[in-house]
Amino acid sequence: MKKQYYKFVSVALIATMFVTGCSKNSSDIKDNATNSEAVVTEAVQVPEKEQAPEENQAPGKIVYRVTPESESDMKMMNIPNAPYWFPAELLEWNPKEAKDLDLYVSNVPLKSRVDKSKLVKSNKTQIADFKVAALSIMNSRTSGNSPHGLNRFNANTFSYWQYVDQLVYWGGSAGEGLIVPPTADVTEAAHTNGVPVLGTIFLAPEAWGGKIVWLDDFLKTDENGQFLLVDKLIEVCTVLGFDGWFINQEMGGTKEAPLTKEHADKMLSFVQQFNEKSAGKFSFIWYDSMTEEGEIDYQNALTDKNDAFLVDGNGKKGADSMFLNFWWAARELADQELLVKSNEKAKEKGINPYDLYAGIDVQANGVMTRINWDLFEKNNVPHTSIGLYCPSWTYFAADSLDAFERYENRMWVNEHGNPTIPTEVSQYDWHGISTYAIEKTVVNQLPFITNFNKGNGYNFFVNGEKISLQDWNNRSITDVMPTYRWILNQEEGNKLKPGIDYADAYYGGNSIRLYGAMETDKKSELTLYSSDLAIGDKTKAYAMLKANYKVNAELVLELEDGSKEYIKGDNTLNTEWAKIVFDLSKVKGKTVKKIGFNFTSSKSDMILINMGNLTIFEENTVAPTTPGNLKIAYQQFDDDGLFAGVKLAWDGASNVRYYEVYKINDDGSKSFQGATTAKAHYMNALVREEGEKKSTFEVIAVNNMQQRSQGTTVVMEWPNISLPKANMKASKTLVAPGEVVEFTSLCSQNTTGYEWSFEGADHAASTEQNPKVTYSKEGVYNVSLVAKNGEGTAEYKVDGLIVVRSDASGDIPVVSEGKTTSASGYVNENEAPRFAVDGKTNTKWCATGSAPHDITIDLGENKMVSEVYMAHAEKGNESSDMNTSWYTIETSLDGKSFEPAIEVKNNASAETLDAFKPREARYVKVTVMKPTQGSDTAVRIYEIQVHGLDK
Repeated sequence: MKKQYYKFVSVALIATMFVTGCSKNSSDIKDNATNSEAVVTEAVQVPEKEQAPEENQAPGKIVYRVTPESESDMKMMNIPNAPYWFPAELLEWNPKEAKDLDLYVSNVPLKSRVDKSKLVKSNKTQIADFKVAALSIMNSRTSGNSPHGLNRFNANTFSYWQYVDQLVYWGGSAGEGLIVPPTADVTEAAHTNGVPVLGTIFLAPEAWGGKIVWLDDFLKTDENGQFLLVDKLIEVCTVLGFDGWFINQEMGGTKEAPLTKEHADKMLSFVQQFNEKSAGKFSFIWYDSMTEEGEIDYQNALTDKNDAFLVDGNGKKGADSMFLNFWWAARELADQELLVKSNEKAKEKGINPYDLYAGIDVQANGVMTRINWDLFEKNNVPHTSIGLYCPSWTYFAADSLDAFERYENRMWVNEHGNPTIPTEVSQYDWHGISTYAIEKTVVNQLPFITNFNKGNGYNFFVNGEKISLQDWNNRSITDVMPTYRWILNQEEGNKLKPGIDYADAYYGGNSIRLYGAMETDKKSELTLYSSDLAIGDKTKAYAMLKANYKVNAELVLELEDGSKEYIKGDNTLNTEWAKIVFDLSKVKGKTVKKIGFNFTSSKSDMILINMGNLTIFEENTVAPTTPGNLKIAYQQFDDDGLFAGVKLAWDGASNVRYYEVYKINDDGSKSFQGATTAKAHYMNALVREEGEKKSTFEVIAVNNMQQRSQGTTVVMEWPNISLPKANMKASKTLVAPGEVVEFTSLCSQNTTGYEWSFEGADHAASTEQNPKVTYSKEGVYNVSLVAKNGEGTAEYKVDGLIVVRSDASGDIPVVSEGKTTSASGYVNENEAPRFAVDGKTNTKWCATGSAPHDITIDLGENKMVSEVYMAHAEKGNESSDMNTSWYTIETSLDGKSFEPAIEVKNNASAETLDAFKPREARYVKVTVMKPTQGSDTAVRIYEIQVHGLDK
């Protein structure tokens, strides 16, 4: 049995979910809006001086033009990607010099939760002191992660935070980086729900490319014995705004460079020094892997071999908690009762047994994972807490949104999907975390406001109006989702089912729905939130609700003494979003422990009820101030000037929940571009409208009450694209007499006419877009292309592009196979550069980290080279998303001075054959500028074949 290490998540698995489960054609996700370019909705808003906070209005009149769906899957080269490091790199990191730091920093402080002693148990087996650590893959790889999402729906929008005490942002690989802080959107989603987030330190084993030199770098000290990386790790937490580290030290060394007791002694001192310097501000979880003697020896328990990493023999404190390896549940170790002994050992050392996380690996089988729970608990009392390895299985294994929600519910609640009903499964089947973990809550102060927003959507809604059809994800704007999933008590005849609705929302991308049959005047009571909320004289409450016919709603408040108050709304639900106000006068001075709704129908029929907002607040809300100093931090355009990657940055406002970003259209309407908690926003592949020369962007501050500030604007100029751009490619450039050459225009999209000139060809000219030409006589010939439109012309000419030789008939021979190679880097010896020229497409050269990546082939002697074949990721049975997107090919006679041969952009093919002007060369270099179709920065090339003839 061996721990499963995270390196890369199967792209095929992710693609399956994205295509089949998250398609807009899914029967579970209905999009009732048209894709019209000119759909306009109006939100007429009262002046600020007349505005009541609960009206959710902003000054002035806003006219929205619905933002259309993305026209392209293009990922711009300037997309900001969250940081990660090798130890030596982190030592050099200077946040003052870090580009895009304003996007990497979490702006949401950790919310305080209700003390566990004040929480109401859902079932008798829940233990208040029991804890859960989730080691979760929140992004599918270490590199290439946008810090606040992008214009796509798919993201692991985990929402069962109420059962988690610590989230470990799982990542790290020997090819990309070992020290991985959480992305800002994950930290902010967790903080909103009161959950601390830890980054990962993955000191990888040799089998996964680990090197003992990295451990040595990690444990470097100054002349005073102070560990250099202790200060850096604390600095990263402080600057980026997260809460500590999980350290996974599994680097065992080799015979030549072994792991020693000295390493273990230093690591123990490192952990103790971190604890001392962080002074309790940041947490540290130790993984049960390396012993105090310097061996990789999983104890699967707290023992004499690893307990010093928590408390040493002198009582000196180290890590705050320990993640115990998974084998405590193994059948062959069952008689050792490892968790019982861990509990006893912890008490002996003065350690809280619930600071030990018994590891359960659910990455492969999720809720089908079989566990002998009798080894974990006795009489429903757990011996330790639980550490879940990769509960993100719920996302990656799902083939639909419904499956994702169903898996999440089964993982975290139980087989009933209701925490108040005790689990009835066997001792080996998945019990559900609610069996042991009490539901935590941050609903303990005013205002409490939720739009039930999970942090992604197929559309974006503001005040119930659909203002964008563009897919999006940004977990930073996640709301507090319902504590209880689901407690629904219904009178006989009502058969409603709760869930998430992605087709309708009041704000953001989704709402809570109840769907099913209702009988006239029969009640359906849905308990949503655990709370500890004091109701004062000025406390008010309302909800934004709708239904497909008349329904009555009551706000249900359970008080400290267990009694309930049913407060009727001042209005009824109907087909449009309605603001339902609830008079809280009869609960003033009391403390609310649970919050929910009760619905009764005016007739017997099938019904859909949507809950879009719940607001409980005091009257003295303060409107947000206007953001200042808006600027374009940087911008990049595609070759045709039709798409842009743009980062905006601004000075922050006060009283802000998030910022909304718009493009102001010529008619004064606004097109939504995103919402963010950061004081910066990146727009990927922004589409240029026809005839657009300038774009005006506006940023508005929004507070919890949906009050909006005045906007601040900035103007971006688009490049002049009135003149055409000329470019071309040839199917072959080293040809035999009589051989056909196919020419392809690569001119800009605004080209309307073509004039080709072919020196020495049987047909000297052509006006076709993609002509075919034959050369009958040997020689070296020029080719030119003039691109034309109504604004003018542009010429592209290559002297000596076509070389006609009698020995060039048929396929040009491969001259690179088995030759010497070198590269800027590679993951490990199994993916070294030599595998790119071994003549096989089941081996590859792979390099990770930030692009560009390059590989150079030494042909051994000078050759007349004219083309290069490449097999990309898809040819090696990887996802087409991993095919190389942008690369250059250069040649050299001496290996030092290189001459450009060809540049290829926007490739999406599994195989490419690039012909260029024939030239004499010994060295051929391929430089990958954009390794994949998306943001992944790892290059994967399965074969490179240089074709040429003797000079």
